[in-house]
Amino acid sequence: MRTNCKVEMNPKSPFNSDSFESEFRSKLLTHHCFMGSPLFQESFDSAFIAACSHAGHKVEEAADGQRFWDVIVDGRRISLKSSKAKSLREDTLHISKLTEAAWIQDCRTAAKRREHTRRLFKEYCDEVDAIVQLRYFQSLHRYELVEIPVSLFSQIMDVGREHFSADGPTINIPIGKNPPDFTLKLDRSDAKVTIAKINKHLCLVHGVWQL
Repeated sequence: MRTNCKVEMNPKSPFNSDSFESEFRSKLLTHHCFMGSPLFQESFDSAFIAACSHAGHKVEEAADGQRFWDVIVDGRRISLKSSKAKSLREDTLHISKLTEAAWIQDCRTAAKRREHTRRLFKEYCDEVDAIVQLRYFQSLHRYELVEIPVSLFSQIMDVGREHFSADGPTINIPIGKNPPDFTLKLDRSDAKVTIAKINKHLCLVHGVWQL
């Protein structure tokens, strides 16, 4: 627990409080130093939820089987993600599996892929308010807590059928923008939806923990 840790919290973050930061840092350092591995997946979920509760936020965990989100914090339904991939980039974010989608392997036409994708993201945007991802940069020994606004995904509704022609399409959205706000990938081999190259400037960095 004496490990040096420089913390920067965003004044605009709803989690910018001493109680949240100290509890989250305690969980992070305990896992990172004593367990000998980065805070990740279920351990991150537990640490985030504990820090929210400790800070006085109203917290309700998702019931078993909830598909899209993990916790409600002050009325906001949040999906919790984490990544420690060596390929992490400073300016873009990557969600390897936003959600499973078995229909990807069964669709044989662009029209069907577009129809199912639009239906999925309509449901997702209706149910989820935000994605909060913990990113660990191994070479820099740095953790970063970032919120991705789900409202970005509403742009998928504007994508034309012709962009869904491939069996496993990769689509930069919005169409024609460089760099894009994000890239949608329908992964046919794993039947999952991946969101890549999310522009970090469109997200909210809640805090950074530099070890």
